[in-house]
Amino acid sequence: MHKINLNEAKTCLASLVKEVANGEDVIITEENGLAFKLVLLEKVPGSPGFDGGTLFNPEGLWEHARPITSEDIAEVRSEMWQKFDQKDKP
Repeated sequence: MHKINLNEAKTCLASLVKEVANGEDVIITEENGLAFKLVLLEKVPGSPGFDGGTLFNPEGLWEHARPITSEDIAEVRSEMWQKFDQKDKP
């Protein structure tokens, strides 16, 4: 296991990452007593192959999505300005 303080870790992050990739445990400590462990992820979120290559899709949200049009934007702006104007009236 390799322990290193945060200030030192800033200068050698690349080598610490290589250590973790090679199976070494790396702990980064702060003066206030907090400690952090670098952990190897096999696949990075957002990269091809992470989570089976699927997008986060709560309750099928993306299945019903459609492109946003300029008309959609104009409608939202109009609603926003109407609400803004109403706030100024007593």
